[in-house]
Amino acid sequence: MLDPYILRSPSLLPTPLDDSSHLLINNLVFMDNSTLISSSKSGLEHMLSITEEFYALNNTSANHHKYVLISNSLPLTTTSNISPVDFNLSLSFLNSISSISVTPISITSSFRFLGVWFNIKGSRDFVKKQIANKCNSFAAILRPVKLTVKQVVYLYNTVLIPKLEYRMQVTHLSDKDCYIATRLVRSLVKHKANFSRALPNPILYLSQALGLINLSSHLLQCHVNNLFLMANSSTSFIQRLFVYRLLLI
Repeated sequence: MLDPYILRSPSLLPTPLDDSSHLLINNLVFMDNSTLISSSKSGLEHMLSITEEFYALNNTSANHHKYVLISNSLPLTTTSNISPVDFNLSLSFLNSISSISVTPISITSSFRFLGVWFNIKGSRDFVKKQIANKCNSFAAILRPVKLTVKQVVYLYNTVLIPKLEYRMQVTHLSDKDCYIATRLVRSLVKHKANFSRALPNPILYLSQALGLINLSSHLLQCHVNNLFLMANSSTSFIQRLFVYRLLLI
């Protein structure tokens, strides 16, 4: 086991370390999540071998039990029925680990990357529940707080809407889904404004009135803007991404 306070790997030192030596720098570091992307198993094995050598060089280690494999070549089944996948690593002067076993997640499960949730199967249920929970939590927190209706609308438009927009970058929900998710928010706005519950909802969205952002219209505009930028990109990768995004709509 390497000493976490040593700045260099002992295997790289020409002479053994002196136990009586004093180091003045504290080098204990915790690393966040890392993501390896490859189109083949051999490519992942090559990158995993490099990461193990990197850990040896920088005197760090990874918890292999927390590794997660995401692949679109797995059958539509549950995680409990999926067998672990063994990755054979290249042994070297810095790497003594010959293999790593990783259990893939189900192709129907959602996973997060850079704060955005993806689903290989294309299911939108997980994101739909997230959006509804965010809106319901927002309404539940602000309902007992003494705020004016303009303050509530401001918080919704400038705080909650950007969060929802970021989470739904690759997920398009129907107008009905957005309507159901924001039901408690509309109820909260009507309550703060002392409006009747029977007041037509479109009045809340009028810029001449309260100016509440319509989630469905806002997200549709965001997706159209992103597609327009990708469609006019000169990069081949962005153009292929544009075609893929069209398939998700």
